[in-house]
Amino acid sequence: MANASSKRIASSNEAALNNLRLGLIVVNILTPAIRFLFSLITSRSFIPKTIPLILYIVSLAATIFIYRWFESVGAPKLSASAQVKVADDLKGKGVIEFGWDVIYMAWICAIGSSLLGDWFWWLIALIPAFGIYKLYSVVRPLLAVFLPGIFGHKAPSGPSETVQEPQEKTESRKQAKLRARMEKGDKRVQQVQRR
Repeated sequence: MANASSKRIASSNEAALNNLRLGLIVVNILTPAIRFLFSLITSRSFIPKTIPLILYIVSLAATIFIYRWFESVGAPKLSASAQVKVADDLKGKGVIEFGWDVIYMAWICAIGSSLLGDWFWWLIALIPAFGIYKLYSVVRPLLAVFLPGIFGHKAPSGPSETVQEPQEKTESRKQAKLRARMEKGDKRVQQVQRR
């Protein structure tokens, strides 16, 4: 089973690309069809307003761009020795995962806006908000090094209600056994006189 991992990743990537292609076609056929049906039933117009139309075109362009990028990095290729080579796993983490999130959010917003109205495009703001959150979680430890007063660990706010009393020293089991032997006068325990 030489190269079994690459073959498994290649088949997984091929299935993901086929599903992505199918989803791209279905979503972009369903969106105008649903809009057309709702324009016949309700008073909503078939052509969306300017901003939702621009958002739809931009999200469609982003989806096609990401699809083409996924094809270039995830499509299996045969090497000269007839072995399957795959650049990246399309189930990977990081930028690839973010690409999938962008595609799914664009599809959700396109279908949602055709079903529920143009206000649904506000959901697309989750993509940059999530990106800013992830960037902040990466950059915050670095900022804490240079600006510990602002980004460092915070002390508890407000006065402490419980006053801490000095704690008594606790003995370990070994210390308790040695003390008990010493009190009995056991010769194995050397008694050290303190000055």
